Amino acid sequence: MAVHTSTVKIQSQSGATTYNSLLYHDDPASSKLMIMLPGRGYTCEHPVLYYVRRMAVKSGYDVLSIEYGFQAAHLDLDAQSTPYLQDDVAQAVKQVMQPGYRHVCVVGKSLGTPLAAELARTLDVEQAALILLTPIGGALHGLGDIRTLAVIGTSDPLYSPEVVEAFRNNGSIEWRVFDGLNHSLEVNGDWKASIAALEHVISTCEMFLEKGTG
Repeated sequence: MAVHTSTVKIQSQSGATTYNSLLYHDDPASSKLMIMLPGRGYTCEHPVLYYVRRMAVKSGYDVLSIEYGFQAAHLDLDAQSTPYLQDDVAQAVKQVMQPGYRHVCVVGKSLGTPLAAELARTLDVEQAALILLTPIGGALHGLGDIRTLAVIGTSDPLYSPEVVEAFRNNGSIEWRVFDGLNHSLEVNGDWKASIAALEHVISTCEMFLEKGTG
């Protein structure tokens, strides 16, 4: 099944043009779409998101990788550009969404997790799902019955056993807590352990996707 690449250009309200990558199948066209929302400094080319994308494409998903306006402009995120993030995402998704997509999974990393949750709540598709990598803020609140995988490491400063426990009884949220992984889902100072952990993280995401469309 051939995979093609196109670029979705958006004029961000932050003043920059964003270049969002779309990998897509056209023979036959895919009924599954993944939308990837990166972190503040953790782009879609960083290890976890890069390999989640490769895994998803191999599993038959088209994949839209988002670039935020402040990233395109090579600026730090500030109070002025923060309100534009949601619009950056909405514009790119609007250009890509089509009636043929029945299964849509939104993947967010850190900064992208509350944006992913908000986007998933607005999708009018047969099945919406969420993968929240190192979720922040209120990303886990108000998800209703949206199938959600939440991934975090115990060495992440944002890790809270109390938060994990608080959502354990929510039947729609599946937690995967990795011992010793930091906010980048790596092991500090140990590249071999980081690569080994990467396989486990990606495999966890793959199993989550398979359960949702199998």
